Amino acid sequence: MGDIVHFERDEPTGISILIAGGGIGGMTAAIECYRKGHDVHVVERRAGYEPLGELIGIHPSAYRPMKKWPGFMDMFLANAMENATYFFRQDGSLIGRFPIALADEGVRTVALSRCELHRILCEYAASLGIEVAFSTRVKGYFETDTNAGVVLDDGRRLEADVVIAADGIGSTSWSVVTGYKVPAVSSGAAIYRATFPLEPVMRDPLLRSHLDGYTTRLSIHLGHHVHVIIGKNKEDICWIMTYPDDGNGTEDGNRTQSVEKALQHVQGWEPFVQRMIEVTPGGTVLDWKLMWRDPEPVWVSPRGRVAQIGDAAHTFIPTSGTGATMAMEDAHTIAVCLQLAGKDNISLATHVFNRLRFERVSCAQKTGFRTRGAWHSADWDFIARNPDFVGRRFQKWLLHHDPEVYAYENFDACAEEVRAKTEGRESEKPFVSTNIPPGYTHKPWTIQEMLQESVEKQMLGDEGDWS
Repeated sequence: MGDIVHFERDEPTGISILIAGGGIGGMTAAIECYRKGHDVHVVERRAGYEPLGELIGIHPSAYRPMKKWPGFMDMFLANAMENATYFFRQDGSLIGRFPIALADEGVRTVALSRCELHRILCEYAASLGIEVAFSTRVKGYFETDTNAGVVLDDGRRLEADVVIAADGIGSTSWSVVTGYKVPAVSSGAAIYRATFPLEPVMRDPLLRSHLDGYTTRLSIHLGHHVHVIIGKNKEDICWIMTYPDDGNGTEDGNRTQSVEKALQHVQGWEPFVQRMIEVTPGGTVLDWKLMWRDPEPVWVSPRGRVAQIGDAAHTFIPTSGTGATMAMEDAHTIAVCLQLAGKDNISLATHVFNRLRFERVSCAQKTGFRTRGAWHSADWDFIARNPDFVGRRFQKWLLHHDPEVYAYENFDACAEEVRAKTEGRESEKPFVSTNIPPGYTHKPWTIQEMLQESVEKQMLGDEGDWS
């Protein structure tokens, strides 16, 4: 990709930003912060692009600001899958074909390969001259009254005006943000996952009979407490099985397992699903325990020089379908807050960012548990009469949001509340979030509460319009 000759940057702010973690959230932050006039540098522990080709969904709320990135949307949409998800019962009978998600204005949620999205973000950033230091591992974080930084595993120290921790659930930024690590617990599930080239798959007669004629295809196969997602794009295919966890997982407990372990969970299922698992190259799959931390409202260090985004701040389970979107919304929001506050008010900027984002993210986290409960405990007679119950996954309050516009419009009101809290006084007009379900008032909750309640009770237990 050549240089983006028409990329318009806002006036320079003089703010230097070090982004720890060059994944999807980190690279979105890098480009958006660069566009807002900040000076950006990224460090990433991986040697290059995201290696896993699983499918993710990106909602319009994440990519609306990206329409201002010249040429980016063409690359983004060129890698999109068909705007449809096929839902099947475990016996192979079709429940229905549903849009992945549509907003009223016709802008759709885009499903694409995680590694393809990461690749185009990295290439776009490189075309702008944004420096990314790959194979650079962050060991720790620090802050002072005037700057912040990271300590690398080779002992080097990198400093900037502000550090954005975008290095995932394993981030060590908690040591400076809260001073304690919220323990990770099982979300009640784990997944087997595998991605491999499409060409050998299409030589299998059974698999070809299901996949032939589709340039891209996304299907979800529902069983009792188990579901399997199969995604095909132009070159690769992946399958992801969510199954009940024994509760003994750890954050670093990702390991390989024999496909025979996965097949035990789909005994008696339709031959297509079983065969897809059987042909996995090498006969092994990644076994990933879905670990979770209860919602933590503090994402910013005491002096405001270190701010967490994405999984470093908030974890999601895959059925939420919003983890990457929320990380990208974080990125757009913090870029605006730093721009509006300016170099002399970085602590104000990061704390406003935290306040603008926490309640929305907490609501989005809840949706993942509800979706999983709906899929795993499905009443097939009810679904036969109401098929949209399964297919309608994403709500208007999620899809219609614009994090950039919201930050511009709400910064001042939120900043007043943050200043009042800092000064130990009551705000004359407490800030009220409007990027959450209308009519809902945030209440703290835990994963244990979510797992103990039924899907129906969860739906009825929250006031407001979650549609």
